[in-house]
Amino acid sequence: CFDSNGLFLHGKKREQVSRKFGHSQVAALLVNLDPSSPNANTVSLFVNGNRVSQPQPIPESMKGKVLFPTVTFRNVTLQVHWGPAPLRPLPFKCNTWMMAQKAHSEVKAGVVPKDGKYEVLLPVGLPDEGTFDWVDQFLAKNRTYTELSARAILDWAQKSGLQRQGGFQRRVSNDKP
Repeated sequence: CFDSNGLFLHGKKREQVSRKFGHSQVAALLVNLDPSSPNANTVSLFVNGNRVSQPQPIPESMKGKVLFPTVTFRNVTLQVHWGPAPLRPLPFKCNTWMMAQKAHSEVKAGVVPKDGKYEVLLPVGLPDEGTFDWVDQFLAKNRTYTELSARAILDWAQKSGLQRQGGFQRRVSNDKP
């Protein structure tokens, strides 16, 4: 990912690839998956319609996978635009997120229960008595459930390349990461 200080981050790698951007500027992320392009399988950052970074290779672990647009921010007002045309014109023509080709998209329909009622499961356990072990076993057998917990959010943050003081492996309790 790119940050507003001009860094490109993935995992523990942090590299200065562009100048800073911020207030009243329009940032655009270009994901180039066109196999015939010299910049295939790269991401590039544009600010106000101008390229501010050289194309950065998509990490090997993410190639061929579904890429989800994600924006994280703190202490700013943010406008996210998925429309049919960029807010600032780019020096070439490309598809916006809204116009993405079906070959580069994965659309999943929501599953509606037969009776129309959704189920929420709230496991309750005693501290340090294996609640998360039970959750892990349950999720392995019941793939339609999604865990919403501090542990799941920290796992997502780590996989997204975020840094955490003290790292993600340090745990003081088996029940509360």
